[in-house]
Amino acid sequence: MARSTPTGAKHTGWHRDAINSRLEVYYNGAYRGHFAAAAGIQTNVAKLGTVAAVASNGAAAIINEEVFIAPAACKLVSAWAMNISASDVTKGVATTSASYRRMNLICNTAAAGTGTHIVASLNATAVAASWGTRAFTVVASTIPAGGVVRMSHLTVGAETGDGTDSAARVYMLAYELV
Repeated sequence: MARSTPTGAKHTGWHRDAINSRLEVYYNGAYRGHFAAAAGIQTNVAKLGTVAAVASNGAAAIINEEVFIAPAACKLVSAWAMNISASDVTKGVATTSASYRRMNLICNTAAAGTGTHIVASLNATAVAASWGTRAFTVVASTIPAGGVVRMSHLTVGAETGDGTDSAARVYMLAYELV
């Protein structure tokens, strides 16, 4: 039986999957997405990474481990976060609440410098259960070839002892080549 995928746990790079007629991307042996020429424009999904829980008084930061580098000029279609450790906690349920968490996907859309443009954002203004997902609002969807998308977070409003804790979560995005 023919095997189409790389077998090494350390394989990082491209793999031509002739059986399915697509070019696959692997990082440390894990499948990260693919491009299919026969299918024309196709939506691809990429995992930005996983981040630990952040307390209400956690400092605003750009998270170093959350990175996506555009393989070519692409359009951001959607982005979402999924809690993996527990439920989120907020001080209220609206953007006028005393305290909530904001997550931004930022990019160097001018293809130079550090991430300065918000391409998607999420205001975590309601409690979300473990394994629940939250959708980002896509703000500016075009990312240049080599554009670096990173994740930032901050507390909006008061840092409260009983609010705005952010659960550990996975961040994902979907994109199409343009």
